[in-house]
Amino acid sequence: MRDLTFSDGPMFQRLMGNEAICRGIVERILRTEVAEIDNIVTEQTVEPRLGSHGVRMDVVLTADGRTYDVEMQTYRRGRVAKRFRYYQASLDVAALGKGSDYDRLPPTFIVFICTDDFLGTGLAVSTLEIACAEMPGFDCGHGFRWVILDASRWDSLEPGPMRRLLQFVATGVAPRDDALLSLVSDEMDAANADAAWKEEMMPFLTLEEDAKIQARISYEDGKAEGRVEGRAEGRVEGEAAGIEQGRRQMASLVQRLMADGRADDVVRAAESPELCARLCEEYGL
Repeated sequence: MRDLTFSDGPMFQRLMGNEAICRGIVERILRTEVAEIDNIVTEQTVEPRLGSHGVRMDVVLTADGRTYDVEMQTYRRGRVAKRFRYYQASLDVAALGKGSDYDRLPPTFIVFICTDDFLGTGLAVSTLEIACAEMPGFDCGHGFRWVILDASRWDSLEPGPMRRLLQFVATGVAPRDDALLSLVSDEMDAANADAAWKEEMMPFLTLEEDAKIQARISYEDGKAEGRVEGRAEGRVEGEAAGIEQGRRQMASLVQRLMADGRADDVVRAAESPELCARLCEEYGL
């Protein structure tokens, strides 16, 4: 059983649940101070409205009246910019109560830490914001910022905290004399020494690795990525069930869900036998 790295989903979520690590990572990426943390939620599911396409966010941090969403992305999943757009919309709908004024929307920051250039800018750091085409310097006060990092290009940055962070994501080796990354490395070693936790996480890790391989094949061959991810989800769920009939049923369910644009229900069904059973009943499987 291999050791998990910072970029592995289960490890990333475990470490980011540590307040000191979460604060340090956010402060380093956004170059802003996080004073008082209200809440950290890992694997938060947000459904803007009943029956809509839900999203599962890696880490959502609320602090100082602001909302931060930090995602780890190790394989290509459609257009990243469109995901930013939907994640922003989902967070906004969840934050604004019925009858509330738009001014009550909190400042929001969405960060994608990627292991490759999934946006296509060729940059290690890309910051996306709304700009007025006729007056680029005008600040319309929209209150959000999107940042996408490409760890594979860490060596294009000037020496400093951001370069060290992306180098760590890319190589798994913590640079010397970096207190934050030393803490991350120590906590990562402790997690990898927890055999029971690692064994519990292995099905999710297998799913993640399968999705990476299949997504790469999908991208290279020009196939539909969501369909490939669905095959990965269905295969892992079937292995967990250990029953051939369950594998066939899950595969059918994945196909039906993906056809209906319910990719996030695939993920949730893989983690919840109760939800899987309800969805199978819904589709008559």
